[in-house]
Amino acid sequence: MSATQDQNTVLLSGYAKLPNNTTAETVYQFLAVAILFDKRTGIILEAEASMVTNLARRFVSELLVGYDLNDGPAELMETFEEHYHGNAKRALETAMRMVFTKYEDYLKEQKAKQ
Repeated sequence: MSATQDQNTVLLSGYAKLPNNTTAETVYQFLAVAILFDKRTGIILEAEASMVTNLARRFVSELLVGYDLNDGPAELMETFEEHYHGNAKRALETAMRMVFTKYEDYLKEQKAKQ
């Protein structure tokens, strides 16, 4: 069974407007970040961002995969601050903050079900 078919995985996404007059904005207009995480652990299993180049998509994915959402956004934002210096930096950070907000909402929903 693949991770996408596993009943212990959940997909979250976040979006942000890309900066004007960039290649990414011309192609996509908005940056999308999608993550697949293990709901038992909060660890990101797969990640994808709508970046123009394969290198940027792979780089962002590698920064995200393995991160524990339970650690909150601060450490991850520091990692992006240090390692990602592309034009979509703010959009990427905004989209990831949206993912964390959705993760917190997901946890509240699960707690309410108990």
